[in-house]
Amino acid sequence: MPTKNTASLSMHKSKKVRGYEVKRLALGGYLQAIELLRNASDDLVSACFPGKSMDEIYQQFKNVNSETFVAMLGEAVFAAPKHVIRIAAELTGIEEETLLGDPNVGAYGLVELLIAWAEVNELGDFPMAVRTLIGKFRAAVGSSPKPNIGSTA
Repeated sequence: MPTKNTASLSMHKSKKVRGYEVKRLALGGYLQAIELLRNASDDLVSACFPGKSMDEIYQQFKNVNSETFVAMLGEAVFAAPKHVIRIAAELTGIEEETLLGDPNVGAYGLVELLIAWAEVNELGDFPMAVRTLIGKFRAAVGSSPKPNIGSTA
């Protein structure tokens, strides 16, 4: 029986952007992408504050002055692009060297590739689908009859 929303069935499984094919991931690849994105913030913090614990980073922010702020900003500026390119390469399957060396990609092209990846993998619809599923689970649990565990007498 067809579902109400069959738009995803007709969506393209890939999209061509600046000469590169951005493909829809299988479930395993999608789960790996979620894990990659979840760990990206930790990786970026580690790159911006090498060898420091979260407590040390917090203390550094508490005692920030213009000199330490400029130093922290400098670390972030140099660390962030490397991480963004690494993440884009892993998500799209395009080698980092290719992304860095192709003049057709550039900064805006990198953004276009990531937008295409999000579209092809239906990231916009995913959170709503999860909320709907959770609501249905809650409704089913709340409306189910209580189990009969014996006599009440």
